[in-house]
Amino acid sequence: MVRDDVLRTLEQNRGQLVSGGTLSRELGVSRTAIWKAIAALREMGFPIESVSGEGYRLAETSDTLSEAGIVMELKTDVLARNLCVLSTVDSTNTYLKQRAAELPDGYAVIADCQTAGRGRRGRSFLSPSGSGIYISILLHPTLPLERINMITVAAAVALSEAIAETANFTPEIKWVNDVLMHGKKLCGILTEASVEAETGQLSYAIVGVGINVRTPEGGLPEQIRDIAGCLEDFAPHAVRRNSLAASFFNHMEACYRLIASGDTAALIDRYRSFIHFLGQPITVIRNGEKTPATAVAIDPSGHLVIEQDGQRSTMLAGEISIRLPGQAQ
Repeated sequence: MVRDDVLRTLEQNRGQLVSGGTLSRELGVSRTAIWKAIAALREMGFPIESVSGEGYRLAETSDTLSEAGIVMELKTDVLARNLCVLSTVDSTNTYLKQRAAELPDGYAVIADCQTAGRGRRGRSFLSPSGSGIYISILLHPTLPLERINMITVAAAVALSEAIAETANFTPEIKWVNDVLMHGKKLCGILTEASVEAETGQLSYAIVGVGINVRTPEGGLPEQIRDIAGCLEDFAPHAVRRNSLAASFFNHMEACYRLIASGDTAALIDRYRSFIHFLGQPITVIRNGEKTPATAVAIDPSGHLVIEQDGQRSTMLAGEISIRLPGQAQ
């Protein structure tokens, strides 16, 4: 589509003027087609400036999500090669669940805003427009059910690596999949799977992530202000959402390949590299009950080994708190 080709060219020359004649020649279309494409992009919300006699440029500060802006930085073979970018959706996970039977492996949807974003245990996930990105990926894995938790581990690693690459700071992971910086939660991850009742085989898995890129207009709600943070609270520069999304897809595919090949040890090593609370006192939260423990290790399956009253055990599920007195979690 001419519109996407024009956007891709302007993205590649962000902040620089590109003449209508140059666009026409490089894309092999008429000047009228270029003008119509620019008009369509402006209607979609892209801040494209024009200088009479010199050409067009995408404003340096533009951060509008777009398929063209993401695809130009993709290095994947499968993930997000089929990509849908939406301005608003109820939930990206729900969007894929409703279409899972008809969509291919690696299909991804990304939204600027969710009206009914969900987190773990049915919690709502704040998803305002212009401040974050909300992504879901459909997978048709041939994995044993006992290895399905590795997809969540992969998402946490991929997010952490993408943040380090695009925001220029290295976050931490709190088991299982909370991505933090200085105790502030930056991302949410929700993995959902469907199992065929007759065969017991995995039909599909959907991994959804929500990333707080910048503080929304009006600030974070008071009830999460002490526990949530945004990338730009810690990044030394503005974070471009298209680049962040592409980086996540790139790292997620690399992690997913490790799972598919059976090399989960390499994935767990990458996971451990972001975990800094081992050896520290924690609070274990199970069924609403809180008990003190010490975090000992991450086992080869990605589970947390803890010690309580001199006895070691492995947590397969549940939550932990690593909050210290006077410090936000």
